[in-house]
Amino acid sequence: MTSAQFPTTPLHLTVTRPEGAGHTVVIDLHGDLDYDSADYLLQTATQQITDDSALTDLHLDCAGLEAIDSMGLSVLLMLQRRTTAADVVLHLEGRTARLDRLLTITGTLDHLTGSVPAREQDTLAR
Repeated sequence: MTSAQFPTTPLHLTVTRPEGAGHTVVIDLHGDLDYDSADYLLQTATQQITDDSALTDLHLDCAGLEAIDSMGLSVLLMLQRRTTAADVVLHLEGRTARLDRLLTITGTLDHLTGSVPAREQDTLAR
């Protein structure tokens, strides 16, 4: 029996602050979000949240995401918790069919794409 090693594509992140978009950060993901790269995304996104206390929106552009494993999913869930705690809205944009399928199968699609931050929940409750 031979063992096959599947090649992975390193994760590259590009962080931008679009002009005229207020306190918004966009992180473009290119490559694989997996065990080897998950901490890189978590550290980068967390740094953006902590560096700008007025941050309102964190957009993850997933169009260039090639693969995601359970550790990658775990980091997305961790980011959801961190953004919610900081009253920041997490947006998963450019989702591929593969990513949507994973989120649907794991029951996390609505959780990661439809959450309302605490400051908006207070407004809605009134």
